[in-house]
Amino acid sequence: MLTSTALTALKNCILTNVAYARYKVGSSYYEAPIRSASILGDGRVAITFLIDHTISGDITVTEVQLYNHNGVLWASKAESITRRAVVEGILYRFAFTITES
Repeated sequence: MLTSTALTALKNCILTNVAYARYKVGSSYYEAPIRSASILGDGRVAITFLIDHTISGDITVTEVQLYNHNGVLWASKAESITRRAVVEGILYRFAFTITES
């Protein structure tokens, strides 16, 4: 069984190794910097990034991804998030629960 110290080390590993995010619109991927990375009060690891005004017009984000500092994909999730024109941004958060069972 992992100790709480080991679980915290795993969470910190995620925090320090996630380097950037990408999101997919149509057939193209766009890179986004990590806005924040933290351990929430409930113990989940939260990685947040902003899907901004890079692309004009209405868009639908169909996938979000996280990459490490070596450019290796760490996490991916299919989505269907619509953003209207350039007056909105999308603040996206991955939240990971790390547990011992």
